[in-house]
Amino acid sequence: MLDALPVGIGVFEHSNDDFRFRYGNRALASVLMLDRMPSDGQSVREVFRDEQDAIIELFRLVRVSREPQTYFAAAGGRVPEENQIWNIDAYPVFSAGRVSYIMVLAEQTDEKLQARQRELLEANRLRQKADHLASLEKAKSEFLRLASHELRAPAAMLGGYLSMIEDESLGPIPEWLRPVLPLLKAKTAQINLLANEMVEAARLEDGRLQLKRKRVELRELLRRSLTDAEPNATPKHRLRFDDRVGHELWVLGDPMRLEIVMGNLVDNAIKYSPAGGDVTAQVSAVGGLAILSVRDQGIGIAAEDMSRLFVRFSRLAPFGEVPGTGLGLYLARELARLHGGDIVAVSKPGKGSEFTLSLPLESGTT
Repeated sequence: MLDALPVGIGVFEHSNDDFRFRYGNRALASVLMLDRMPSDGQSVREVFRDEQDAIIELFRLVRVSREPQTYFAAAGGRVPEENQIWNIDAYPVFSAGRVSYIMVLAEQTDEKLQARQRELLEANRLRQKADHLASLEKAKSEFLRLASHELRAPAAMLGGYLSMIEDESLGPIPEWLRPVLPLLKAKTAQINLLANEMVEAARLEDGRLQLKRKRVELRELLRRSLTDAEPNATPKHRLRFDDRVGHELWVLGDPMRLEIVMGNLVDNAIKYSPAGGDVTAQVSAVGGLAILSVRDQGIGIAAEDMSRLFVRFSRLAPFGEVPGTGLGLYLARELARLHGGDIVAVSKPGKGSEFTLSLPLESGTT
């Protein structure tokens, strides 16, 4: 029955770290381009004269791994067609719990070669694409480092001069400047926030970001974030603080990083509600979690865009005129997750959005 099969079949016995031929059907000699069937007891080197080292390694791999293995060899010394290939599948045969024999299925077909070539081409294409993406990621991280460095110095100088103007170290403040000064300070703070976001994003990518944890009272931090955001709001905005706890709410976290998280959520709520309306920051506690949500009555987000909301550098197409880098929400969620928490969002176009930050409470806090 085995002689009728078009596939070459051979059985080799493992003995004294060698493999000896014991059986083969007629197709085996044809596939291997042998003049006659191998004799009983011939070594694997005598049977596979063209690819003997590779076949011995294949057999040893089968014996060690105790699993089937495959070998391809294109255009061997006695293979008549350049577009043909040996496809050799080797299977372990067990006796008393050890690999005693190896059964070989051998084919010679151009289909296997073509499939193998397609696999290699696809693997090379994917490898090149991966290398290209890696180089782009490296370039982005380098850009973040350089841009943040270039922004920080002039922002610090501008902030310093504005503080000197505010405390009248440079002389009395002109009346025309007084209403403009808060706006200038707010814009300077935005530049500083942007520079900090770039630095933090680069540190995240490099794996260099380390949290400096201490006890943080979240209600006060959220109130401060609302106060800091007031200069960016318009007269049509109403910033509200909704305290559902009524007492101190403590977490172990990095104050600066948590301030970045909350500042981003409040700032986004203002930016994406250009017509004004309520921006409500609510704080509550559920189980062992502090829950901080920021809700607006703005333009909302389409369902198909929600998956890109927290992607680095992602900018939603209809909102290209809204200032930003596409780093804020990405950074906010990553920082939240470093604290053992998370950020989720719900939104409806034309109805507004709600972003909810959850953080584990300090032990003993309710």
